[in-house]
Amino acid sequence: MMRLGLSTAAFYGRFETEDAAAYMSRLPIDCAEVFLQSASEYDAAFAEQVGRNLGCVVCTSIHPLGAHENFLAQRPQRQKQDAFDTLRRILDAGEALGAKVYVYHGRHTPQLNALGWNPAWNIEALIPMCEEAAKRGMVIGWENVFWCQLTNPQRVLEAKAALPQVRFTLDIKQAIRAGCDPLDFVPAMGTQLCNVHVCDWDESGNLCLPGEGVFDFDRLFAALRAIGYDGPVILEPYQKMMKSDQALLGSLDYLRSRMENV
Repeated sequence: MMRLGLSTAAFYGRFETEDAAAYMSRLPIDCAEVFLQSASEYDAAFAEQVGRNLGCVVCTSIHPLGAHENFLAQRPQRQKQDAFDTLRRILDAGEALGAKVYVYHGRHTPQLNALGWNPAWNIEALIPMCEEAAKRGMVIGWENVFWCQLTNPQRVLEAKAALPQVRFTLDIKQAIRAGCDPLDFVPAMGTQLCNVHVCDWDESGNLCLPGEGVFDFDRLFAALRAIGYDGPVILEPYQKMMKSDQALLGSLDYLRSRMENV
């Protein structure tokens, strides 16, 4: 059965990561994604504290800030080595949290512009990344992001063919921003889908909490069920979308009702 979760990124700017975890331990959620928001948080001891603060809420994934990800392939060797040293520290933190998924954005430009598809770069980076993750009982969950490499379902299919060991994170808002139907990613990612990020948007295209907008979550959950998906569904709102703690609770209740309806 799919599990309802929330990202600590929902409280970015309001709480430090460990305090967000403590707050989330009291919410009606099954699991959590921990957003590691600075280099000092790429540390197993820090992650253990976050895990204790989560209490009975299971950490299923970690999501680092990701600046190092631009230097994991085809760069001067010292840059590449430093990037992999950072990756290993993040994966160690993920292992300490019990997380199974590292959410990966991948190569991007400082201007956050769309990039051309570069299969060779992605293969060079992701093969050793997957190997390092596997040593810790984790997988790389490559996320579709409109300003990075994995922008449309066709690229997902090409990535699957080249990298059968990689897994995927579906982000529905990023699909929309790339001009795609989020549901087209579901069969493309298929059984390699391991994580889902959700939010909503209104008729004007403004992001909002699920239940406050127009996205058809029944259709999404039916598509996920059709491929046998039983993993986390992580609410990943920006802080400005949460008008109140009560609004967040209402959105979580809405998502759970739609999941259970399917």
